[in-house]
Amino acid sequence: MAKIRWSHEAEQWLKEIYEYISEDNPTAAEKVVSGIYDKAQKLGDFPQPRP
Repeated sequence: MAKIRWSHEAEQWLKEIYEYISEDNPTAAEKVVSGIYDKAQKLGDFPQPRP
């Protein structure tokens, strides 16, 4: 399994997404950011593109 490394820019985007959504709904913000993070982590299971 490959390790996913987050760039500073990507981390900042997640933070901004969370802050924007949490203004109206902190629970939804947590779910969205967690979903993005979890899906990105799954990329480590399949690091090579299919032929």
